Amino acid sequence: MKRIAEFLVVVSVPLVVVLVALSGFAEEVNQNIEQAGYIQTEIWSKVNNDSNHEFLSSLKTTVDLESQYRLSDNWYFFFHPRYFYDFAYDIRDEFDPNQESMGNTQRTEWLRDCYLDYISDELDVRLGKQQVVWGQMDLPILDRVMPWDLSWWWLPDLADMRIPLWMAKVEYSPSLDSSLQFLLIPDSETTRVGLENTPFAFKSTNDFFKVKRRVESAGGSMNVSLLKPAKKFENSTFGLRWRAFAGDWEYTLNWLYGYSTSDYLYLDALKNVSGYLGSVPVGDYYYARRHKRIQLWGLSFNRSFVDPGVLEGLTLKGEFAYVHDEPTYYGVSGSRKITEVSDKYNYGIALEKYFFTKWLFALQFLQFITNDYSREGYKLLDNASYGLQDKVETYLTLKIKTHFMHGRLKPDILLVYQDDNSGRIVPKFNFELRDDLWVQLGYAHFYGRIDTPNGEFRNNDQIFSKVKYTF
Repeated sequence: MKRIAEFLVVVSVPLVVVLVALSGFAEEVNQNIEQAGYIQTEIWSKVNNDSNHEFLSSLKTTVDLESQYRLSDNWYFFFHPRYFYDFAYDIRDEFDPNQESMGNTQRTEWLRDCYLDYISDELDVRLGKQQVVWGQMDLPILDRVMPWDLSWWWLPDLADMRIPLWMAKVEYSPSLDSSLQFLLIPDSETTRVGLENTPFAFKSTNDFFKVKRRVESAGGSMNVSLLKPAKKFENSTFGLRWRAFAGDWEYTLNWLYGYSTSDYLYLDALKNVSGYLGSVPVGDYYYARRHKRIQLWGLSFNRSFVDPGVLEGLTLKGEFAYVHDEPTYYGVSGSRKITEVSDKYNYGIALEKYFFTKWLFALQFLQFITNDYSREGYKLLDNASYGLQDKVETYLTLKIKTHFMHGRLKPDILLVYQDDNSGRIVPKFNFELRDDLWVQLGYAHFYGRIDTPNGEFRNNDQIFSKVKYTF
């Protein structure tokens, strides 16, 4: 109950302050303010029955408020706080203490967006905490500007998974059909993953802590430190994107230079070895999680065919990204041995078309290619499961969406298939009870070998429901 009371205080105090401040504005000022928000409660329940997780995965309530204030015809200020509290961490006392940080809003994460906009015919400037989206695929290829929150794998909406950063975004449009975007990002955050034994903790994470406890029980230690880039201008991330049209084709050319948004594990030292647990030395391990500088070159294209004929109504999309010097894990199946940089070549092609008027079919073909399949006698590993990975990993995704009852009932399904016979199937149903009240029911099914990115969650199918009230 103490945590619930703390949550109510954390949520209510900022909201009261905002409302009181807004009530003090004169009527003329109030006309320049636009507000929107929602309150949402969601329940996630585990379907598979095993000893690793109980049935209740999450019982989370989220309060979200967006406010935009028009300062003048060219200047706008946007403020977007969001709080959440997961009551499952109070109901389930057996949750490990290290999971509590996932049960409520941490530090400054309550502030999703906070920026100042300058908008004109040729020049747009946005300064502050924000998101930048470069990609258009179901799996990120060009969408590499922002770090991700993978605490719930890839199940939430991508907009909710991106972790906003403080930055300057400048967009210049020399003509109506072209623009040049410049990004300066002095901020840095680390892509987050589920902590040990949380519903979507990586297999590699759980295995690491199992070994850690074994080593410590035998008298050793395993120390891990996170080494983020120093907050200096030279450590900033820089980005450029040119967008234009060539006839009916829209295209972009992209460049990004900076530290990786993910951190990677390195063994710096092993000292005081006193024995072995099988093949595992017992001693004092010193690990560091580091970000490394990478460089991305990419392009995208998009065209909708509107002329009568076979292609009428078809939308064709594509992305390509070359990533230079991205940290990569190598080892044996289930065990990382070294971390080395390698170049990556990733691309995706998407076809989208409506059939029978209201049925949207979106098919995507994606490949992720690693330049170096082996290093120092070790094989390429998947970052999440530490399973052996092919030099070329191929994915197929299919999304089907439609609507009934004049748009009030909106079902959709996403199928993700990897070429090692693993993947996930996620059907959802959204129903509008009234203009400001939505209900969602969904199911997430995983399949494949336990050493594959989706197969590692094969005993973690989830049924979920959400109630969302908007205002």
